[in-house]
Amino acid sequence: MFKNLYIYRRYLIGTFWTELRYRYAGTILGFFWVVITPLLEVLIYAVVFSQIVSIRSGGEKGVSYTLFLTSGLFPFIAFSQSISRGMDAIKANAIYMRRSLVPSEVFVFKEVLLSGFSFFIYLFLLIPISLIAGNPITWQTLLMPVFAVFLLILGFGMSLPLANLRILFPDLGEIIPVIMQLWRWTLPIMFTDKNFPALLRRLMSLNPPYYFIRSFRDVLIEHSAPPVEAWVSMGLWIIFFLIIAQVISGQLRKEVKDLL
Repeated sequence: MFKNLYIYRRYLIGTFWTELRYRYAGTILGFFWVVITPLLEVLIYAVVFSQIVSIRSGGEKGVSYTLFLTSGLFPFIAFSQSISRGMDAIKANAIYMRRSLVPSEVFVFKEVLLSGFSFFIYLFLLIPISLIAGNPITWQTLLMPVFAVFLLILGFGMSLPLANLRILFPDLGEIIPVIMQLWRWTLPIMFTDKNFPALLRRLMSLNPPYYFIRSFRDVLIEHSAPPVEAWVSMGLWIIFFLIIAQVISGQLRKEVKDLL
């Protein structure tokens, strides 16, 4: 799988930059939509939860709810995009797969890279949001790009098998977006789990993206490196889904190409 990504690295980088340049071509605001869309979503959640519903982040250091929200929502948006776009990659590039030897993982990884580009813009936006909220930037913040790469690799490991399975089961194209919307509410993104019972917190920690998202808050808000448990969990989930991706992609490669 990664060998194919290396072999076709020039094709991957070339198509990545081409699509990045033309994705928002023809729109008035162009590339600024990458920034505007998540900021509008954050604004809606911030108003609803901090003003109307009166739910606070629960931070003992007076961290504003907007910072709490963005530090969890931005990573999940990027993670969700990597899965939804990666899942559509094979179907969207069916004509190229029929006419070339480029393997499916190259097209999926390209979509993950595009999501990653947006992700790093989100991380950059967290800096002024943090400063406006009165939260200082410390050296632990430098770990955020590391967690971003980890989360994108997890997204690739999940989206590659889904992209193959979607060719066999087209209904996945309708099911997965609904699951992603529901999945958001199983993670402490809009709320804190600090006051939850220990058993419930333990169950929530078994959710694959849990420690990835929590790690962003650890370094940005708590100013501390994630515990060993978080590193181990992230590593195990990445390895698990990459193995699943390798197995499913290898088993279905010929059948998927025939169906295309």
